[in-house]
Amino acid sequence: MKDDLDVQCLPYMPLQIERLRKSKAWLRCKRNPEIAFYMVNLWMRAWHEVPAGSIEDDDDVLADAAMCSPEKWEELKGDVLKGWDRRDGRVWHSTVIELATEAVGKLRTNKTRTAAAREARERQRQSSVTDTVTGNVTDSVTEHEGKGREEKGREDNTTSDDVVTADPSKSQIFAFEAQAIRLTEANLEQWRKAFPHISLEAELWALDEWAGTKGKRWFTAVSGALAKKEREAVERVATAAAIRDRGGGRPRPDPRI
Repeated sequence: MKDDLDVQCLPYMPLQIERLRKSKAWLRCKRNPEIAFYMVNLWMRAWHEVPAGSIEDDDDVLADAAMCSPEKWEELKGDVLKGWDRRDGRVWHSTVIELATEAVGKLRTNKTRTAAAREARERQRQSSVTDTVTGNVTDSVTEHEGKGREEKGREDNTTSDDVVTADPSKSQIFAFEAQAIRLTEANLEQWRKAFPHISLEAELWALDEWAGTKGKRWFTAVSGALAKKEREAVERVATAAAIRDRGGGRPRPDPRI
């Protein structure tokens, strides 16, 4: 477990439904539904803490994170904190840590794919430039030589042109690749520019399973969903700015969270 585990860029936390329903924690919630409210609030708070999956081990902090009154917290904290470990001045939840670690792995994998796609595009561009320059030099040299060399030069140029005009998209290099959503670098950059107020890759991961139900129309469906989230993000920013201008509230540091 790393002390710098950070998933603050992800606006969602996965919920493993069957795992939760079969857990002893949810059985206790069945008997006392009030506990469920406090437990879920603690999980959400821990998700966006650093390290993810942990909260400062202080009753005032924990009661506030659980959205529980101090008096009620003293009464219920034993039940609410079952499954949490105490160490290093913090309380830790193993399941939230597990989910955060998996999410960070997916983010890193996607970043690696994006970097590899950019490097591949750059290599293709450099190769095309080199072939073009070589063809031009060959044309210049063969123009002043004999007919036989001129014919040979044209053969060489044909090979070079074939390489230059080859369609690089046939290699199917994706800058973002999930189960249903697969985007080239160009598509990904277009969406980055179109939706600057949302965490694009995080939203794509969240929409991937849903996109798989749309068949061949997944691109249009996802684009529409992202546009809606962009409008909502812009509205939140405008609302926060209006509140700040009136002198009320504290602006959020990142409207995408």
